[in-house]
Order: sequence, then structure tokens, then C-alpha cells
Amino acid sequence: MAESEEEVDVLVQRVVKDINNAFKKNPNIDEIGLIPCPEARYNRSPIVLVENSLGVESWCVKFLLPYVHNKLLLYRQRREGGWTGRRSRSCLLFASTPVLEGLVRALVDITCTLLLLNPDFTTAWNVRKELVQCGVLNPERDLYLGKLALTKFPKSPETWIHRRWVLQQVLRECLPAGGGRKGQSEAGSGADAEGTPRAERLHRVLQEEMRVCTEAAGRYASNYNAWSHRIWVLQNMGKGSLKILHDELSSMKLWVSLHVSDHSGFHYRQFLLKAVAGELGQAADPPHPSPDPNHAPQANGEPAANGNGTEDRQRASMQKLFQEEMELCTDLIESYPGHETLWSHR
Repeated sequence: MAESEEEVDVLVQRVVKDINNAFKKNPNIDEIGLIPCPEARYNRSPIVLVENSLGVESWCVKFLLPYVHNKLLLYRQRREGGWTGRRSRSCLLFASTPVLEGLVRALVDITCTLLLLNPDFTTAWNVRKELVQCGVLNPERDLYLGKLALTKFPKSPETWIHRRWVLQQVLRECLPAGGGRKGQSEAGSGADAEGTPRAERLHRVLQEEMRVCTEAAGRYASNYNAWSHRIWVLQNMGKGSLKILHDELSSMKLWVSLHVSDHSGFHYRQFLLKAVAGELGQAADPPHPSPDPNHAPQANGEPAANGNGTEDRQRASMQKLFQEEMELCTDLIESYPGHETLWSHR
């Protein structure tokens, strides 16, 4: 094991390089973890890549974390000496200064290693925010790093907070000015800088977030941070889409059936039911009547229907939805008697 400061520096530089090489060798890594190993027993790298899983032998963490932490602070000081905090100036120097281009690459590598080991280090996420804003770090790649960190630290609050910030950047790129329901409905009318249709990109990111939330909820029971993030995603990226809400209700039925004691999962179903009810209510609302009876809406020369038919259909849909939910609760209570969560949800 390394004894002198010089040996430690050589060791950790090699480990950081090995981590970066692992991602180059396999860009589809989907899980990280620590391998219990009190001390180095062999003269080999402590980074282990098996199929799509990346492991770090635990003995090197006590050397690795202080090193990457100090390096990040050092790079940050050098960066602040080279450019101001304003986005335009920093982006210009990123693009035009070879020295700072190397600094950017180092920042990406250092923050990646640091956040995989300690994802609640806010400064590292803030550095990556600046890199995303300047266009030198792809938002989807940054989301990918957070996804990996959550496989080891599924409750990490800083990781979830940072994901929401990155998703807001994606939304700004995908939606026309103004956003909202109209903006989301018009998202498919253009393409992003890479030529991907905006609606397709938005749908892909939304589906990936649902998968990330499901995996995190499965790794940690009653994972409030994961479920709160999932609600936020639907409120901001799936706004006004009954199909997405119905798909979520359908896909989560199996999940809650396998996690009958998870209060957060059932709370999410309650959110979905309320959201569906709200969307159906908005769809059933008739247009405001005109104060002038002579200007009443006409259809084929006759006064238009008052919308009661649509309202009845929406009411029937909602009744069917709640009936199915009651049947689900009944089946689960009979299969798993004595679980308070099921009765509370009912």
C-alpha cells in the first residue's frame, strides 16, 4: 500500500484514470458499488468492471476521496482566476483557451469520480451545472452520472435536486417560449441541436426518469426523495397528458402489489388518481356561455349540445377508475392481511 505522499498521488491518479477508461470501454455501465476489501492484496487496479457493473475496492476510497476533493477545489480556484462568473465570458474562454479546455476535461473527470463516491458534495454538482450551462457537458450525460450515483446512494438528496435542475434545462431546450400545456403540445414541431425531434427527446428523457425513480424506490423502501422526484417529473414534463397518467397507474399496479408496505408508493398512486380526476374535470368543463343568447354556439344550424354527454363519459371513466382501485385494494388486503398501508390507501 502507498506510504508516502508521492506514492498516494500516483495511486489516486491511476485510479481516476482507470475509472475514466472503464466508462470509455463500456459506455453502458448501469450500476456502481463498493467491493469490501480492507487492504490492497494484489498489485492491480482497485477498479473492477464486470459486464455493466463497476466496482471500487473499498481500501482505496480513503485515499481517493481527499485527493479528488482537493483537486476539485484547486481547479475551481484556477478557473475563477481565469474567468468571471458570468456565463458569456466563461463559455468564451472554455471554447478559445487550450489550457482551460484541458481544465474542463479534468473537471469533468474529477467531479465524476467524486460524485460516484460522495454524491452529496454540492460543490461538485454546482461545477457540473456551470459546465452544462456553457454547453461543454451534455445534459443527458450529466443525468447518466446521477443515475449511476443513485444505484449506490438511492436517497441522495443533492443528486435528486441536481436532476431536477438538469431536467429544467432540457425542458427549456425542448419547449417553445412560454412552456405550459401549449408549449408541450408544440414540442414536436422542431428539433434540438443534434437533430433529434424535441417531442422524441422529451419522451425519451421522461421514460428514463420513470425507470430511474422505479429502480431507486426498489433499492430503498419508502424512498420519499425518489417518489417526490417522480411527482415533480409528471407535473413538469407530463403536464396535461392523460395517457401518461394512465400508463403510470397501469405500470405501478404491479410495483405496489410487490411492495405492499411501502407508504410512498401508495401515496404516489393517490397523486395519480387525483391528477387523472383533475384532467378529466378540465376536459369535461364546457366553454363559458356567451352573455348574448343570439350568439349561442351553432352546429348544423341548431344550438350545440351543452356538453353533458362528455361530462357523463368523464364521470363514468372516473367511477371505473376508482372501482378498479378498490378491487386492487381488496385483492391485496385478502392476500396480505394486516398491512396498515393497504387500509390507509383504501
